[in-house]
Amino acid sequence: MRVASSPAATGTGAVVAAASGRRPWWVWVVPSVLLFVLLCARNWFLFTARLYEQGDSAANSILIAQAKHFTLLVGNYSREGFNHPGPAYMYVQAVGEYLFQNWLHAVPTAWNAHVLAVFALNGAFAALAVGVVYGWTGSLKGAAACFAVIVAFAVAHPPIVDSAWMPYVYVPTYVVFLIAAGSVAAGRLADAWILALSGWFLIHGQACFLLFVPVGTLAVLAALGWPRRRRLRASARSFFATRRDVWVPVAVISAVFLLPIVVNLVLHWPGDFGKYISYGNSAQAGKNSFGRVIGYALWYWWPYRVAWLAPVLLLVLALAVILRLTSGSLRRFLLALLAVNVVSTLTFLLYATVGIDILARYIGYFYWSAPLVMVLIIVVAVVEALRLRLGTRRPGRTRSESGPSGAERRSLDLGTGVALLAAVAAFTTLAVIPGTRTSTADIDGSLPSVVATLAARAPGRTIVLGLDHVAWPEAVGFLVQAERTGVRACIADPWYSFIVTSQFICTPGQAAAGQPYWFYAPPVPAGTRVLARLNGVAVVAAPS
Repeated sequence: MRVASSPAATGTGAVVAAASGRRPWWVWVVPSVLLFVLLCARNWFLFTARLYEQGDSAANSILIAQAKHFTLLVGNYSREGFNHPGPAYMYVQAVGEYLFQNWLHAVPTAWNAHVLAVFALNGAFAALAVGVVYGWTGSLKGAAACFAVIVAFAVAHPPIVDSAWMPYVYVPTYVVFLIAAGSVAAGRLADAWILALSGWFLIHGQACFLLFVPVGTLAVLAALGWPRRRRLRASARSFFATRRDVWVPVAVISAVFLLPIVVNLVLHWPGDFGKYISYGNSAQAGKNSFGRVIGYALWYWWPYRVAWLAPVLLLVLALAVILRLTSGSLRRFLLALLAVNVVSTLTFLLYATVGIDILARYIGYFYWSAPLVMVLIIVVAVVEALRLRLGTRRPGRTRSESGPSGAERRSLDLGTGVALLAAVAAFTTLAVIPGTRTSTADIDGSLPSVVATLAARAPGRTIVLGLDHVAWPEAVGFLVQAERTGVRACIADPWYSFIVTSQFICTPGQAAAGQPYWFYAPPVPAGTRVLARLNGVAVVAAPS
């Protein structure tokens, strides 16, 4: 005889089972494919238009070209005059260039392939977030709710999924890091590899995550170790002896990501880490006032008046729905996720106070994760609890005849329908809004012709560039296009080496024997003949 169970008990059982079992293939595949296909469809011009990058995109392309030859050991440049710790994001885009341009010939230019690689990476991170949440809910509605929240935030901030500019690229990675941290802190050790993967990507991407990732990881370890504090050593020995399925993937991921950093330190000690320490100890690093830092952080929650209401209301609502609508493992996960979000916020306030020189908003785009996580907590708790009460069995029906409307099931699960509708609505909105089209602000179609013009005027000689500083984006784009077409070119001023690498800084011999040109920002000196123009920058022959 089948024994009836209450909805609450059934839900708790599903959560426990899911938290200890494997997740189905569709949890990983469907979100990533959906997001990738949507972004490709909305940016179909990437498959047909010849786009040539300048500025930050061109500076990254220099690194990506090195990554294709497995020689890159550092990350993208910082305006503070150093490179960030590691090349992981550049290697992803190098794979994209090889796959989409060199092998499949799906796109006509390298930058297009770099953007597609970022689309794929963002789709993968969205799937990781959905997979973690599904692990605790064990339900389609939990997965759909998570996907709906992520896509809804992409609707509010489309560049977090459709832009290859690094401040946006960090956002999905950091969201996954926080969600995975909450999962591991709540006891699901099987998600430790996701925590490690996202954390190492972040460390490679920007030096500030040398603070955020260790702090978040220590918070997770504290949450796991506190209940075992009286037998901590024995628990650690047992973990390493019995849970190789957990720590071996983490160790492998960590070793792979550590390799380029360690090699770079061995070859160029102390490398950029010495610059990080020097910057952190300098007056340039911050010392921002408490009031300015609070205002800066609140902007990411609500960029309008009375912004302080947003975190307060979301915190109160999150605590209310967790305590009123959830129980068991799901409650533990959501509370841990809330705690991780609080730790992240405190770390962000510290970073903004002592680690940022100018409180520019793009520096903290990854902190959009804070309201996203709060909304995710609320939505998951609500849809998991959302049920419609039904009547009892009709008179005359036996227990075996009562079926779904009988005493065994006195409620109808509405959460799945609501979550699916929310996911479809968010996905449809993202598919039609103008912001989903990738920005081409860093693109200049005249770069190939300008490179050809200057090369023709100096056959066989190295092109030596001097420039007004504001013209550096065009100059970097020129160097990238020259390299791709076999034209030798370099910048005379070694100050730009952190942007273009030493590869494109002129040697004394190149500077002496090369053909000099100057990139002028308006106005051009009177009587100077302009040979070409790049986005308003005038290219002229430098005086002999």
